[in-house]
Amino acid sequence: MLSRWLGRMADRLILCPTTHAIEVTDRRCLPLTVGEDRVEVWEHDVGPVDRKTDVLVLKFPGTGGRAEYSTDQPACFWPELRARLWTVNPPGYGGSTGRASLVKLAPTARKVFEQGKREAAGRPLVLFANSLGGLCALYLAARFPVDGLILRNPPPLRQIIMARFGWRTGLLGARLIAGQVPEELDSLVNAPRVLAPAVFLMSERDTIVPPKYQRLIHQAYGGPKKVVPLKNASHATSLTPDDVSAYQESLAWLWSSIVASRTSSKSDSDHR
Repeated sequence: MLSRWLGRMADRLILCPTTHAIEVTDRRCLPLTVGEDRVEVWEHDVGPVDRKTDVLVLKFPGTGGRAEYSTDQPACFWPELRARLWTVNPPGYGGSTGRASLVKLAPTARKVFEQGKREAAGRPLVLFANSLGGLCALYLAARFPVDGLILRNPPPLRQIIMARFGWRTGLLGARLIAGQVPEELDSLVNAPRVLAPAVFLMSERDTIVPPKYQRLIHQAYGGPKKVVPLKNASHATSLTPDDVSAYQESLAWLWSSIVASRTSSKSDSDHR
């Protein structure tokens, strides 16, 4: 009983689901079944219409995000490529059924990834995540082969809970709540296990996931990485022209790294 109460408390403190209808005209809803829940994955294509899909991007929004609002990133920075974007509404968000819960994030991410791998059919698969969505991206990349990651303001969630709620609940209360974060979503454990190249966007005036906590993630990250500091950005501030320039350079590096890795793997396979 206590564990269930603490779990629901953690869900209420961390998750900010909305379920209001959002008119969508430029994308398709792909329903997936995850346990007893029906989960929405919103799909849209970006890039030259005369090309076959070059890359599949799985996108995981932040704690208050919705798939219907998903932008064209990162595809808009790869204009020569045609990208298929899948953005997830976890249980309890949008039209996805069930209760919004931290314990449902990993199973949902895994099911979407498994379906995404089939959809990609051997083409590159990239994970894109904002804030809390970084938990899902790092969980997947630590366990399954992905070609690259793009993470903005990823939180080490247990440490954030301690920092934000410790003074309100007493350290013991904060520890009990932080302990409700599923072990598989511990980003400080997952990050060193990921070897795929990654781009980190770090909002340097973020008060929700302060930079010192973001640094814990990208310092622990096991693969090659580029960090794009957003010097005047808060948690959700739009990119400035200078930010866009640095971001575009990092995304060019990411795609080159993906192509080089795949070329090397194919060459090794051909010589066996």
